[in-house]
Amino acid sequence: MSGAVAISCLGVTKRFPLSEGPNGWRLALARGSGLPTFTALEDVTFDVLQGKFVGVMGRNGAGKSTLLRILGGVYNPDQGRVELSGELSGLYELGLVGNPQLTGREYASRLLTIQNFPSGSIPSALADIQEFSELGDRFDDAVQGYSAGMKARLFFATATAGHYDVYLLDEILSVGDQHFQSKCWRRLRDRVSGGASGVLVTHDWASILRMCETAHILERGRVVYSGPAEHAVRRYLYGESSKETFHEGIARLTGDHRRPLMLTSGHELALEVEAEILVDATVGCVVAVERLQAGFGWETCLMSREISQVGTVAGRYSIEVRVPRCPLEPGNYQISVHLVMSAPDRQSARLVLDGWSWLNGNGIELTVVGEPSKGAALPMQWHRRTLASA
Repeated sequence: MSGAVAISCLGVTKRFPLSEGPNGWRLALARGSGLPTFTALEDVTFDVLQGKFVGVMGRNGAGKSTLLRILGGVYNPDQGRVELSGELSGLYELGLVGNPQLTGREYASRLLTIQNFPSGSIPSALADIQEFSELGDRFDDAVQGYSAGMKARLFFATATAGHYDVYLLDEILSVGDQHFQSKCWRRLRDRVSGGASGVLVTHDWASILRMCETAHILERGRVVYSGPAEHAVRRYLYGESSKETFHEGIARLTGDHRRPLMLTSGHELALEVEAEILVDATVGCVVAVERLQAGFGWETCLMSREISQVGTVAGRYSIEVRVPRCPLEPGNYQISVHLVMSAPDRQSARLVLDGWSWLNGNGIELTVVGEPSKGAALPMQWHRRTLASA
């Protein structure tokens, strides 16, 4: 909370020897020198402050799980070092360690013991695990008879039964139904509010955005980007450009749109933007109000049903959008605005000429306050006026 470092990963490199056929005995006897190696991680460095979670994204084989195991002490790095402050709980991939013939209760008791859980607190922890996992009487059945969802509930409930200082999470939040995911989020929020720190490695970029302020992208074992989670997600999804591709030279949005908007739920939402048509063309505009929903990405809450015409001749135009009695719930949103036109070959629905959105990092921020409004929203009302013609 005060800037103290909970996890420090300093120049970590990890290599695995590759072996075929008769070389297997050399690995078994720890005599793998001279064998070809695969570099899973190379010079990975980052810190996690106390009370914060850091995200790590990457394609399959990027080194995410290897990194998590090094942080958790399962693997030793070949170079570099890892420093952790406090007690650790690791939620690695959703596989179960130990004998699958163990019952859920026996598995949970074994994992708690491995994690040095106080023996006197284990009975109450087992009761909490049984309740949280919603396994009921199946808690005393063999794990090998569980469905994938039941295993996920058991594993998460066991690994978070105690209050630890550091959590290492691997894809745990991208499984299970929405009800279980919501329970996971509530428990993790409780842990974070108590000062817990951690690392989340996942393909679920929505979880990164919700959980982390900072994120890193791994490619072939190397960190290729570190920065704000929103920027990391855009780069992860769309590459180094991290932006939409537009058909330039026809029309563009102009003016200053960086001033955040504030709205009281149930009141009128009013937005005015300016656009410039560079050559004679039939240009339209679409507007959407979006917000981040955990596990689902960016949800469109309001969107213009039809394209509103901006103009047909070169010039500058002002577009005003109004939503009477806007029913958005209190929270943070972004408004996206795009200029579009019909594709000349008619094979594409439309050409996107320019846009402001969260994906481009320049969406219009909207904060909604007050009590949630009841009732349906009225349609968007559009007004436009010509500022100047070419």
